[in-house]
Amino acid sequence: MKKLTTNPFNRYTVLVLVLFSLSVSSCKKALEEGPTDRLATTNFYKTESDANVAINAIYNPIRGQYGSTSWGGQFTPMEDYSYGTGIYANISLYGMNSSDISRTDDSWRSFFRAINSANMALKYIPQISMAETNKAALLGEARFLRAWCYRNLVWSWGGVPIRTEPTESVSQVGGKRAAVADVYNFIIEDLKYAETNLPTKPALAGKPTKWAAKTMLADIYLFMEKWNEAKDKADEVITGSGYSLVPVKVASDFDLLFGPTAITSVEDIFSIKYSRTVGSEIAQQYAQPNSSYSSGGYGSFYGLPTFPLLRDWDKQDLRYQYDVYTSYPNRQGVIVQAPASAPILFGKFKDPGFAPSHGNDYPIYRFADALLIYAEAASQAAGGPTALALERLNMIRRRAYGQDPTKPSAVDYTMATAPTQQAFRDLVIQERAYEFLCEGKRWFDLIRTKTLKQAVKAAKGIDAPDFITLFAIPKNEIDNNSEISQKDQNPGY
Repeated sequence: MKKLTTNPFNRYTVLVLVLFSLSVSSCKKALEEGPTDRLATTNFYKTESDANVAINAIYNPIRGQYGSTSWGGQFTPMEDYSYGTGIYANISLYGMNSSDISRTDDSWRSFFRAINSANMALKYIPQISMAETNKAALLGEARFLRAWCYRNLVWSWGGVPIRTEPTESVSQVGGKRAAVADVYNFIIEDLKYAETNLPTKPALAGKPTKWAAKTMLADIYLFMEKWNEAKDKADEVITGSGYSLVPVKVASDFDLLFGPTAITSVEDIFSIKYSRTVGSEIAQQYAQPNSSYSSGGYGSFYGLPTFPLLRDWDKQDLRYQYDVYTSYPNRQGVIVQAPASAPILFGKFKDPGFAPSHGNDYPIYRFADALLIYAEAASQAAGGPTALALERLNMIRRRAYGQDPTKPSAVDYTMATAPTQQAFRDLVIQERAYEFLCEGKRWFDLIRTKTLKQAVKAAKGIDAPDFITLFAIPKNEIDNNSEISQKDQNPGY
């Protein structure tokens, strides 16, 4: 079966989630509604089945963010190859109005809800009688998911409160904004536990493994510019995990990775799983309203042929042919041209099944991540490209042209292509842009490489304001958390 789509809640689970799976941005009154919280925690965490239900509950607020118009659609319109329409029009011009902030507030709230559910599991699962290896794996999963939420929070808000205990009473509401370095160190601590205790293979598609923890560790080290740690951890995944690139001969073969009926693949290290019965809005966001690529398209994003990233992309690259289109079949099967107001559309996530919702998974980490993290980090560590860094970059490029990733090809980059450290890093960042189009990674690459202003100016002619790299701390957080005030707000809000 596909994919972590439902969770078998009983009445105590519902009480736990309603009362405790909330961030400080929920009002204090909700925390004072009675002693049923103690009844729920006392009666629920009894069996291994209860422990599994508690772990599965952590996913719900995260899955909702990636599959909705909030976190899942927040970054594409801000990246340098896309404008947004409707609710995304303002943010694609690097402004933040009340509607934009309400969506970022929702993301903050959801990630802290998931963190709180993880903290509940970490507090109460240890007392359950079950096999210790199973218990350690569940605790590793909780810590992996908590680290993932904190990764998203620190990337988009900077320093945030570090919460290690569940919110079970009003007295626990609080927490100062931790330093960014402290948040990263907390993430690393969680991921080190996870890589030691998670299984080597997922019990179900969509569950994390030790390799997912190692890949996220490599990613975190990359953001921290700990080059040796990043390359070494990525190398562990590349050489030891058994994952590989999905072979591609024609553009449509990418459906094996991104298609609505794909369950998993040899490349899928960790992704959020959806199905057509309990699915997402991802395909809707990208498809036009009358398109056969979605049962109800929003037409939220589009590109222009003048955008450098799209203009300079080799049209023989199979990723371009799969991800980008200028005409499409409507629901009557007639080929229509993309509208003049939105001449270039994005097709990585298409679902022509006309189901109630869409089954395209949202990739978090693929084998391609490990290869590109290694290529960048190894070159940065060595002061310039190494032969192995070049080879792993070329594996991505060969697959993009339908070649065997493991064999030299005429499309290969050479040392002469980008002989210096900076030139090679630029090449890797460009390859990441093409490989991860519409996967929410370009935005953070532009920020961490300090090239956001340059890229936005070149594409849209806009001087991106400094404040846009961080979102607003929610007003409800400031109002309800006695350890955070307006003076702690990110600049510009």
